[in-house]
Amino acid sequence: MTSDIALISDIHGNLQALEAVVADIRDQGISECICLGDIVGYGGNPAECIDLVGNFCSASLLGNHDEYTLSGRGIGEVSHEVRQAIEWTREQLTDAQRTWLRSCSYHYDGGDFEAVHAALHDSETWPYILQGGDAALHFRHQVRPVCFVGHTHQPKLWVEGEDRAVITTSLENLRAGVKQVINVGSVGQPRDRDERACYLIYRRSHNDIWWRRVSYDIAGAQRAIHAAGLPGKFAARLA
Repeated sequence: MTSDIALISDIHGNLQALEAVVADIRDQGISECICLGDIVGYGGNPAECIDLVGNFCSASLLGNHDEYTLSGRGIGEVSHEVRQAIEWTREQLTDAQRTWLRSCSYHYDGGDFEAVHAALHDSETWPYILQGGDAALHFRHQVRPVCFVGHTHQPKLWVEGEDRAVITTSLENLRAGVKQVINVGSVGQPRDRDERACYLIYRRSHNDIWWRRVSYDIAGAQRAIHAAGLPGKFAARLA
């Protein structure tokens, strides 16, 4: 396989960020994109984000906020504000959009890589990979050399056998002969003190990964949240 691929995750109804990222992917000459889930939740344009992902991405995974919206499974564990956003999101989606979202899988096998929204040791309950022990548990279930994840909204790379994650801002060469799990960051809700949208390019031709940060209309995304009557904290933390 020689083609390069873009991986996006955790859009969370932020159409302004998603549109900016899609434009940047196209500018990089990338023709294939995989979404790792959480298309909805928090943001003011969930339906539009579903349509754009469905038209642009070749595959999409199911994230926990997507599952909350579809079935309600696990929603009892979230805050009142998140529940409010999910209930509002349900009202915005058409039957066709819900059907498409329901067709998303929990796991993707790309041949030389695999992908999941959260972690492989329990892909349907979305555990976080936050520490070395979490990564070690994940690696027991990883069969491909590289696995891409989202969920934490923080771009990081974990190497099997190492306790600390690699945190970088741009390019990172992949290592041969050892498993790696890579968080691609968040398009619509970054949580690493950089307000720009984040996604990742897996450059098979260079055997490296390239995190991209993209500026977008944050004020527009905030206005959409306020216009929807969603909790103001979801708008405030975008900046």
